[in-house]
Amino acid sequence: MLIPIVDIKEFEKIGFKKCKKPYNMCYYLCFASGVQYIFLSPKMIDIVNWDDNDPRIHKKANCRYRDRRTALEFMCELVKEGYVSLDYWEGKNGNRN
Repeated sequence: MLIPIVDIKEFEKIGFKKCKKPYNMCYYLCFASGVQYIFLSPKMIDIVNWDDNDPRIHKKANCRYRDRRTALEFMCELVKEGYVSLDYWEGKNGNRN
């Protein structure tokens, strides 16, 4: 499982938005390409398929800014830039909280 390794507020700087209450301790980032979003909590980060009935995010996609990357490509960039890490590696190296 992928986990965030920087302060969760840092993700706002790269475009993540806060989820609606009562999930407002989590963040999300939508991707028109692939109709998915990245869901971020203090304990994990995951790619989720868009569902209009998901209570954590807005109902209609706000696609004023069209990024050509997919959620998976963006997730790989997050790993490369040091925003997230593999839970397996964190535990193996003894760095897990």
